[in-house]
Amino acid sequence: MKVLFFIGEFPKLSETFILNQITGMISSGHEVTIFADHKENNSKVHEDVSKYHLMSKVHYYGFDGNKIQRRVFLLERLIRWFPKILFGKNSLSNIRHILKFPILISFYHQLHVNKIGSFDVILAHFGPNGVRAQELIDLGWLKGRLFTVFHGYDMIKYLKTNGMDAYNKLFASESVLLPISEFWKNSLIRLGADPHRTIVHHMGIDLEKFEFSPQIYDQEITILSVARFVEKKGLAYGLLAVSQLIKKGYKVRYIIIGNGPLKADLKKVIAENNLDEHVKLLGWKTQKEIAELMKAMQIVLLPSVTSRDGDMEGIPVFLMEAMAMGKIVVSTYHSGIPELIDNQKNGYLVQEKDIDGLVGVLEYIVRSKDKWTEIADNARTKVDSEFNIHKLNDRLVEIFQNELKNHDEDLKEHKLPL
Repeated sequence: MKVLFFIGEFPKLSETFILNQITGMISSGHEVTIFADHKENNSKVHEDVSKYHLMSKVHYYGFDGNKIQRRVFLLERLIRWFPKILFGKNSLSNIRHILKFPILISFYHQLHVNKIGSFDVILAHFGPNGVRAQELIDLGWLKGRLFTVFHGYDMIKYLKTNGMDAYNKLFASESVLLPISEFWKNSLIRLGADPHRTIVHHMGIDLEKFEFSPQIYDQEITILSVARFVEKKGLAYGLLAVSQLIKKGYKVRYIIIGNGPLKADLKKVIAENNLDEHVKLLGWKTQKEIAELMKAMQIVLLPSVTSRDGDMEGIPVFLMEAMAMGKIVVSTYHSGIPELIDNQKNGYLVQEKDIDGLVGVLEYIVRSKDKWTEIADNARTKVDSEFNIHKLNDRLVEIFQNELKNHDEDLKEHKLPL
C-alpha cells in the first residue's frame, strides 16, 4: 500500500507513537510518504529517523523556503482558479476556501512540485490535520481513503477555538475516525460522528526497546516523571506530594524529564518547598536515554489533570513504557488513562488534583513491597496484550484493508449500469 502520513511537526521527539507507526509500515513493506507542516525546534532527534532514512520521505507544506517564488506561484494559481471558485459548482463552499487560500496554496505547491497526491491510505494524526486533508481531497488535489486519528487536544482546544461544529464536514465525508481511546470515541459520537466509521485504535510501544527491570524499595524512594511542562501534566501536584512525603520522614529522589512553558512555575514550587536537593529537572531526553534512566527508578508518576482551558490527555505513551519496564505507575482517573491502568492491579490511580490521595498511594506502595512483583508482571502483560505496537500496526493494516475493500464494494453496488 501507498500510505501518506499527514502530520504537523516532524520529526518530533515526544511523538514516538507516530514514529512507531511510520517505521512499522515501512518494515511491513508499505511505501510511506510524510507530509508535515514543519520541523520541531529541538536538536535531539530519535535514532529511528536516521535508521529508516525518514528525512528523505518528508515534504513540508509550511511557508519555509523561497518566499518570492511561493508568492508568484500563489498569485498565478489565484488568477487561474478565481473564476472557477467564484462561479463554479458549490461556489458558496468554494468561496470559503479563499479565506484559507495561503495555506491551501502551500499544500498545492508541495503536491505539485513533488508530484505527489495519489495514495491508497492517507493517515492524518490529530483532527485539524484530518480537516485539512479532507479539504485537499474535496479540491481534488489529494487522492486516497482518509483515516483521521484523534488524540485529545484536538477534541478540546481545537473545538473551543473553531466551534463545536468544526468537524462536521469531516464527519459527513467518507473518512474513518480512529480515536485512541473509548473515552474519545464516545466524545466523537456525541459530536455527531458516525459510530460505524469510528474505531478505537490505541497508540502503542515497541516492548523490545524497554527491558523489564522492576526495582524494590530500599531506604530511598525513587520517582520519575516525563512530560511537557504544561498544566494538564499535573507536575505541580506531584511536587507537592513529594514535599509531603519528605516532611513525613521519607527519603525521596524525584527526577523530572521534559521542558515547556511552565518551567519557571515548577522551579518556583521546588524552591518554595525546599526541594532542590530532592528534585532534578533534566530537560528533554531521547527515548533511549529515558529508558536507561528509568531502569533505576521504582515509581513512575504522572498526575494528569484537566487544565483550566479544558485540555486533556490521550493515553500517555510514557506510562506504557514505564509499565513495560515493570515500574509501579501512579496516575489519575483522567481521560483514557483508566483504559491502561487498572487500579491496584497493574498500577494505581487517584482523583485529579488530589495531593493527599497521591501521598497516601505512594505511602501504601512503599508499605506493600510484597505486591510489587505481581503489579509489575501485570503491567507488562497489559501493555503486551493491548498496547504492543507490532500487534497494533498489524491491526491498523487490517483496518485499512477492510475499509478499502468495503469502500470498493459499496462503489460497485451503487455504480449505475452503462
